[in-house]
Amino acid sequence: MTKQIENTRFYDIIFVVVNIGKASRVLEEAKKCGITGGSILHGSGTVSSTLLRTIGFYEVKKEILFMVCARDKTQPAIDHISSLFHFELPNRGILFTSPVAHLLGTHGERLHMVEEDGHPTSGHEAVFTLVAAGLGDEVVEAAAAAGARGGTLFHGTGAFAEKCRKVFGIELDNGKDIIMNLVTFDVAPAVEAAIVERMQLDVPGNGLLFSFDAENVRGVR
Repeated sequence: MTKQIENTRFYDIIFVVVNIGKASRVLEEAKKCGITGGSILHGSGTVSSTLLRTIGFYEVKKEILFMVCARDKTQPAIDHISSLFHFELPNRGILFTSPVAHLLGTHGERLHMVEEDGHPTSGHEAVFTLVAAGLGDEVVEAAAAAGARGGTLFHGTGAFAEKCRKVFGIELDNGKDIIMNLVTFDVAPAVEAAIVERMQLDVPGNGLLFSFDAENVRGVR
């Protein structure tokens, strides 16, 4: 049985994906619920509309916002954000959360997650894939063929010193495509297998895939 160390508080990370220019507004509203800050990344989302794809629009600019908050603030924050930005309507954005296992630094404290701590039952999985720059579209295609409904692609750049240029054996200084797919549990194994096969992720240096349970999902139909 896992023992809690040094802290009795629990935390979640909230992910919000919205159209370009809206993430800062979401963050401002989250602060009203007690969340102290967040980080915004820029990327693009795949277009699902057949009409838009026919006339040449294959992606729309997106922002993805990451926020860490205490567990007691999670539900009030996501309810406030979801209702204000109407995530129940099509193409308004998506939101999901995941429990944080370890937290150090931001709040001046260290957290070790208790495994048996209760949190919402999840029906979704967030799949993140890191591949060489320019290969992200292939990941999106492989995921879609296996049942994923769209995805968000953003880019990593060389922000590391020479001596820190590898993570899990992957070079980071040449640029990377990072793809996030939010999928239901029933298609997650097929999506992950399709990406691994298409991108040959079993070959060292070709990329990295990881996934985790996505809870409190909003904006996905």
